[in-house]
Amino acid sequence: MYLLDHMAAAYADTLHDAVAKQASETGLPAMAILGEVKLPADVVWVEFDDRELGVARFERASPVTRHDDKPVGTGLRGYLIDDRNKGHLRITMFHRRENSRVVDPICALLVKRIPTGELNYDNVEVELSHSMVEFRVRSGDTMEMINGRRTVHQVETGYDLFIPYALFAMLVSPDLGGIIPTENETFTAKDAKTARKFGKSWILDAQKSHLTIRIGPQAAAHMQERQARLEFERQVQDGRSGPVRHWVSEHERRYRSGKVVLVKGHHRGQLPAPNLPTRVMGPKPEATIFELDAVDPSNPD
Repeated sequence: MYLLDHMAAAYADTLHDAVAKQASETGLPAMAILGEVKLPADVVWVEFDDRELGVARFERASPVTRHDDKPVGTGLRGYLIDDRNKGHLRITMFHRRENSRVVDPICALLVKRIPTGELNYDNVEVELSHSMVEFRVRSGDTMEMINGRRTVHQVETGYDLFIPYALFAMLVSPDLGGIIPTENETFTAKDAKTARKFGKSWILDAQKSHLTIRIGPQAAAHMQERQARLEFERQVQDGRSGPVRHWVSEHERRYRSGKVVLVKGHHRGQLPAPNLPTRVMGPKPEATIFELDAVDPSNPD
Protein backbone atom coordinates (compact mmCIF):
# COMPACT_ATOMS: atom_id res chain seq x y z
CA MET A 1 0.00 0.00 0.00
CA TYR A 2 1.31 3.42 -1.00
CA LEU A 3 -0.23 6.66 0.27
CA LEU A 4 0.97 9.79 -1.55
CA ASP A 5 0.73 13.16 0.15
CA HIS A 6 -0.54 16.04 -2.00
CA MET A 7 2.95 17.27 -2.94
CA ALA A 8 4.09 13.81 -4.05
CA ALA A 9 0.99 13.33 -6.20
CA ALA A 10 1.48 16.78 -7.76
CA TYR A 11 5.15 16.00 -8.42
CA ALA A 12 4.29 12.76 -10.24
CA ASP A 13 1.63 14.64 -12.19
CA THR A 14 4.15 17.25 -13.42
CA LEU A 15 6.11 14.36 -14.92
CA HIS A 16 2.88 13.32 -16.63
CA ASP A 17 2.53 16.78 -18.18
CA ALA A 18 6.03 16.52 -19.62
CA VAL A 19 5.44 13.01 -21.00
CA ALA A 20 2.00 13.98 -22.34
CA LYS A 21 3.59 16.77 -24.38
CA GLN A 22 6.07 14.30 -25.84
CA ALA A 23 3.23 11.84 -26.48
CA SER A 24 1.25 14.43 -28.46
CA GLU A 25 4.30 15.16 -30.61
CA THR A 26 5.16 11.51 -31.31
CA GLY A 27 1.64 10.04 -31.33
CA LEU A 28 2.61 7.41 -28.72
CA PRO A 29 0.66 6.71 -25.51
CA ALA A 30 2.12 8.29 -22.37
CA MET A 31 2.44 4.85 -20.76
CA ALA A 32 4.45 3.60 -23.76
CA ILE A 33 6.90 6.52 -23.36
CA LEU A 34 7.23 5.76 -19.65
CA GLY A 35 8.25 2.23 -20.62
CA GLU A 36 7.73 -1.16 -19.03
CA VAL A 37 7.44 -0.67 -15.27
CA LYS A 38 7.56 -3.67 -12.97
CA LEU A 39 4.98 -3.69 -10.20
CA PRO A 40 6.39 -3.97 -6.66
CA ALA A 41 3.87 -6.76 -5.87
CA ASP A 42 1.14 -8.83 -7.50
CA VAL A 43 -1.52 -6.65 -5.87
CA VAL A 44 -0.82 -2.97 -5.20
CA TRP A 45 -2.91 -0.15 -3.72
CA VAL A 46 -1.98 3.49 -4.46
CA GLU A 47 -3.98 6.33 -2.90
CA PHE A 48 -3.83 10.14 -3.21
CA ASP A 49 -5.99 13.19 -2.60
CA ASP A 50 -7.80 14.04 -5.83
CA ARG A 51 -9.03 17.38 -4.46
CA GLU A 52 -5.52 18.64 -3.70
CA LEU A 53 -4.29 17.28 -7.03
CA GLY A 54 -6.99 19.27 -8.82
CA VAL A 55 -5.89 22.46 -7.05
CA ALA A 56 -2.24 21.84 -7.99
CA ARG A 57 -3.18 21.22 -11.62
CA PHE A 58 -5.24 24.40 -11.80
CA GLU A 59 -2.55 26.57 -10.19
CA ARG A 60 0.18 25.41 -12.58
CA ALA A 61 -2.17 25.66 -15.60
CA SER A 62 -1.90 21.99 -16.49
CA PRO A 63 -3.17 21.16 -20.02
CA VAL A 64 -5.92 19.04 -18.48
CA THR A 65 -7.43 22.20 -16.88
CA ARG A 66 -7.39 24.41 -19.99
CA HIS A 67 -11.21 24.52 -20.11
CA ASP A 68 -11.78 24.80 -16.32
CA ASP A 69 -12.56 28.03 -14.51
CA LYS A 70 -11.85 26.52 -11.08
CA PRO A 71 -10.06 23.48 -9.60
CA VAL A 72 -11.75 20.15 -10.34
CA GLY A 73 -11.36 17.18 -8.01
CA THR A 74 -13.14 15.60 -5.08
CA GLY A 75 -12.24 13.22 -2.28
CA LEU A 76 -9.61 10.52 -2.25
CA ARG A 77 -8.72 8.41 -5.26
CA GLY A 78 -7.33 4.90 -5.00
CA TYR A 79 -5.94 2.49 -7.59
CA LEU A 80 -6.12 -1.27 -7.06
CA ILE A 81 -3.72 -2.88 -9.55
CA ASP A 82 -4.04 -6.67 -9.75
CA ASP A 83 -1.36 -8.57 -11.70
CA ARG A 84 -2.29 -12.14 -10.70
CA ASN A 85 -3.86 -13.05 -14.07
CA LYS A 86 -1.44 -14.16 -16.81
CA GLY A 87 -3.71 -12.93 -19.60
CA HIS A 88 -4.33 -9.37 -18.43
CA LEU A 89 -3.67 -6.73 -15.80
CA ARG A 90 -6.76 -5.57 -13.90
CA ILE A 91 -6.90 -1.88 -12.97
CA THR A 92 -9.71 -0.68 -10.71
CA MET A 93 -9.99 2.95 -9.68
CA PHE A 94 -12.04 3.87 -6.61
CA HIS A 95 -13.25 7.44 -6.25
CA ARG A 96 -16.10 8.97 -4.28
CA ARG A 97 -17.43 11.95 -6.16
CA GLU A 98 -18.83 15.08 -4.57
CA ASN A 99 -22.34 14.73 -3.14
CA SER A 100 -22.21 10.96 -3.70
CA ARG A 101 -22.07 8.07 -1.26
CA VAL A 102 -21.10 5.59 -3.97
CA VAL A 103 -17.49 4.42 -3.90
CA ASP A 104 -17.62 1.19 -5.93
CA PRO A 105 -16.55 1.82 -9.54
CA ILE A 106 -18.87 1.16 -12.43
CA CYS A 107 -16.11 -0.50 -14.45
CA ALA A 108 -12.53 -1.78 -14.41
CA LEU A 109 -9.87 -1.81 -17.13
CA LEU A 110 -8.29 -5.05 -18.32
CA VAL A 111 -4.97 -4.41 -20.08
CA LYS A 112 -4.29 -7.46 -22.28
CA ARG A 113 -0.88 -9.04 -22.70
CA ILE A 114 0.90 -10.00 -25.90
CA PRO A 115 2.23 -13.59 -26.20
CA THR A 116 5.63 -12.53 -24.79
CA GLY A 117 3.90 -11.36 -21.59
CA GLU A 118 4.27 -7.60 -22.09
CA LEU A 119 1.28 -5.32 -21.60
CA ASN A 120 -0.42 -3.89 -24.68
CA TYR A 121 -2.02 -0.58 -23.75
CA ASP A 122 -3.62 -0.42 -27.19
CA ASN A 123 -5.66 -3.48 -26.27
CA VAL A 124 -7.71 -2.53 -23.21
CA GLU A 125 -11.08 -4.09 -22.38
CA VAL A 126 -13.63 -2.26 -20.24
CA GLU A 127 -15.31 -4.63 -17.78
CA LEU A 128 -18.62 -3.34 -16.42
CA SER A 129 -19.61 -4.08 -12.83
CA HIS A 130 -22.97 -5.85 -13.07
CA SER A 131 -23.85 -5.03 -9.46
CA MET A 132 -23.21 -1.32 -10.02
CA VAL A 133 -25.18 -1.30 -13.28
CA GLU A 134 -28.13 -2.90 -11.47
CA PHE A 135 -27.77 -0.36 -8.66
CA ARG A 136 -27.80 2.53 -11.15
CA VAL A 137 -30.87 1.12 -12.90
CA ARG A 138 -32.68 0.83 -9.56
CA SER A 139 -31.63 4.42 -8.79
CA GLY A 140 -33.40 5.61 -11.96
CA ASP A 141 -30.45 5.98 -14.37
CA THR A 142 -31.08 5.27 -18.04
CA MET A 143 -28.64 3.17 -20.06
CA GLU A 144 -27.47 6.38 -21.74
CA MET A 145 -26.60 7.84 -18.34
CA ILE A 146 -24.87 4.62 -17.30
CA ASN A 147 -22.78 4.62 -20.50
CA GLY A 148 -21.86 8.24 -19.80
CA ARG A 149 -20.71 7.35 -16.28
CA ARG A 150 -18.70 4.44 -17.70
CA THR A 151 -16.99 6.67 -20.25
CA VAL A 152 -16.06 9.31 -17.66
CA HIS A 153 -14.73 6.68 -15.26
CA GLN A 154 -12.76 4.96 -18.03
CA VAL A 155 -11.10 8.22 -19.16
CA GLU A 156 -10.23 9.31 -15.61
CA THR A 157 -8.86 5.87 -14.75
CA GLY A 158 -6.63 5.81 -17.81
CA TYR A 159 -5.36 9.38 -17.38
CA ASP A 160 -4.39 9.23 -13.71
CA LEU A 161 -2.94 5.73 -14.06
CA PHE A 162 0.33 7.50 -14.85
CA ILE A 163 0.67 8.60 -11.20
CA PRO A 164 1.01 5.12 -9.64
CA TYR A 165 3.26 3.97 -12.48
CA ALA A 166 5.49 7.03 -12.12
CA LEU A 167 5.68 6.18 -8.41
CA PHE A 168 6.75 2.59 -9.17
CA ALA A 169 9.42 3.85 -11.56
CA MET A 170 10.80 6.28 -8.97
CA LEU A 171 10.88 3.63 -6.24
CA VAL A 172 13.42 1.58 -8.23
CA SER A 173 15.53 4.53 -9.45
CA PRO A 174 18.97 4.99 -7.81
CA ASP A 175 18.02 8.28 -6.14
CA LEU A 176 14.33 7.36 -5.68
CA GLY A 177 13.46 10.07 -8.20
CA GLY A 178 13.35 12.72 -5.50
CA ILE A 179 10.75 11.01 -3.28
CA ILE A 180 11.04 9.83 0.34
CA PRO A 181 9.08 6.65 1.19
CA THR A 182 8.44 6.11 4.90
CA GLU A 183 7.01 2.92 6.37
CA ASN A 184 4.12 3.45 8.77
CA GLU A 185 1.91 1.18 10.82
CA THR A 186 -1.50 0.82 9.19
CA PHE A 187 -3.39 0.14 12.42
CA THR A 188 -2.20 0.67 15.98
CA ALA A 189 -2.12 -2.07 18.63
CA LYS A 190 -5.25 -0.53 20.15
CA ASP A 191 -7.04 -0.73 16.78
CA ALA A 192 -6.07 -4.41 16.42
CA LYS A 193 -7.27 -5.17 19.96
CA THR A 194 -10.64 -3.52 19.27
CA ALA A 195 -10.88 -5.38 15.97
CA ARG A 196 -10.33 -8.75 17.67
CA LYS A 197 -12.92 -7.88 20.30
CA PHE A 198 -15.63 -7.03 17.76
CA GLY A 199 -14.54 -9.43 15.01
CA LYS A 200 -13.55 -6.82 12.44
CA SER A 201 -11.81 -9.14 10.00
CA TRP A 202 -11.14 -6.36 7.47
CA ILE A 203 -8.74 -4.82 10.02
CA LEU A 204 -7.22 -8.07 11.26
CA ASP A 205 -6.51 -9.31 7.71
CA ALA A 206 -5.21 -5.99 6.43
CA GLN A 207 -1.56 -5.36 5.66
CA LYS A 208 0.30 -4.46 8.84
CA SER A 209 2.13 -1.44 7.35
CA HIS A 210 2.08 0.92 4.38
CA LEU A 211 4.45 3.38 2.74
CA THR A 212 3.79 7.12 2.93
CA ILE A 213 5.34 8.95 -0.02
CA ARG A 214 6.67 12.51 0.35
CA ILE A 215 9.01 14.56 -1.81
CA GLY A 216 12.62 15.33 -1.01
CA PRO A 217 14.85 18.36 -1.76
CA GLN A 218 15.40 17.30 -5.39
CA ALA A 219 11.70 17.10 -6.16
CA ALA A 220 10.96 20.28 -4.18
CA ALA A 221 13.59 22.16 -6.22
CA HIS A 222 11.97 20.86 -9.42
CA MET A 223 8.55 22.08 -8.29
CA GLN A 224 9.91 25.53 -7.34
CA GLU A 225 11.74 25.89 -10.66
CA ARG A 226 8.61 24.88 -12.54
CA GLN A 227 6.50 27.38 -10.59
CA ALA A 228 9.02 30.19 -11.27
CA ARG A 229 9.01 29.38 -14.98
CA LEU A 230 5.21 29.36 -15.04
CA GLU A 231 5.09 32.76 -13.30
CA PHE A 232 7.57 34.16 -15.83
CA GLU A 233 5.47 32.86 -18.73
CA ARG A 234 2.36 34.43 -17.19
CA GLN A 235 4.09 37.81 -16.93
CA VAL A 236 5.24 37.57 -20.54
CA GLN A 237 1.72 36.67 -21.62
CA ASP A 238 0.30 39.60 -19.65
CA GLY A 239 2.82 41.85 -21.40
CA ARG A 240 1.43 40.66 -24.73
CA SER A 241 -2.15 41.50 -23.86
CA GLY A 242 -4.28 43.55 -26.18
CA PRO A 243 -3.96 47.30 -26.68
CA VAL A 244 -4.88 49.64 -23.85
CA ARG A 245 -8.26 51.32 -23.95
CA HIS A 246 -8.41 54.05 -26.59
CA TRP A 247 -10.89 55.91 -28.81
CA VAL A 248 -11.57 54.79 -32.39
CA SER A 249 -13.03 57.51 -34.61
CA GLU A 250 -16.01 56.98 -36.86
CA HIS A 251 -14.98 55.24 -40.10
CA GLU A 252 -16.21 53.11 -42.99
CA ARG A 253 -15.54 49.40 -43.25
CA ARG A 254 -15.49 48.03 -46.79
CA TYR A 255 -15.92 44.34 -47.65
CA ARG A 256 -14.95 42.38 -50.76
CA SER A 257 -18.61 41.89 -51.60
CA GLY A 258 -18.90 45.66 -52.05
CA LYS A 259 -20.79 46.16 -48.83
CA VAL A 260 -19.91 49.35 -46.94
CA VAL A 261 -20.64 49.70 -43.24
CA LEU A 262 -20.37 52.90 -41.24
CA VAL A 263 -18.74 52.14 -37.88
CA LYS A 264 -19.55 54.74 -35.27
CA GLY A 265 -16.89 56.06 -32.92
CA HIS A 266 -16.25 53.77 -29.97
CA HIS A 267 -13.73 52.77 -27.32
CA ARG A 268 -11.50 49.77 -27.98
CA GLY A 269 -9.06 47.77 -25.85
CA GLN A 270 -8.93 47.13 -22.15
CA LEU A 271 -7.96 49.06 -19.08
CA PRO A 272 -4.37 48.33 -18.03
CA ALA A 273 -3.93 46.24 -14.89
CA PRO A 274 -1.97 47.94 -12.12
CA ASN A 275 1.73 47.11 -11.82
CA LEU A 276 1.80 45.40 -15.21
CA PRO A 277 3.48 46.62 -18.42
CA THR A 278 1.03 47.71 -21.08
CA ARG A 279 1.18 47.42 -24.82
CA VAL A 280 1.54 50.83 -26.48
CA MET A 281 -0.13 51.42 -29.83
CA GLY A 282 2.46 52.53 -32.38
CA PRO A 283 1.90 55.02 -35.23
CA LYS A 284 0.08 54.03 -38.38
CA PRO A 285 2.26 52.34 -41.04
CA GLU A 286 2.16 55.37 -43.34
CA ALA A 287 3.54 57.56 -40.55
CA THR A 288 6.66 55.43 -40.23
CA ILE A 289 8.06 56.17 -43.73
CA PHE A 290 11.26 58.18 -43.51
CA GLU A 291 13.17 59.84 -46.34
CA LEU A 292 16.85 58.91 -46.06
CA ASP A 293 19.76 60.28 -48.05
CA ALA A 294 21.28 57.92 -50.58
CA VAL A 295 24.44 56.21 -49.32
CA ASP A 296 27.32 55.10 -51.51
CA PRO A 297 27.98 51.38 -50.66
CA SER A 298 31.70 51.88 -51.27
CA ASN A 299 31.76 54.73 -48.75
CA PRO A 300 29.86 53.76 -45.56
CA ASP A 301 30.60 57.15 -43.99
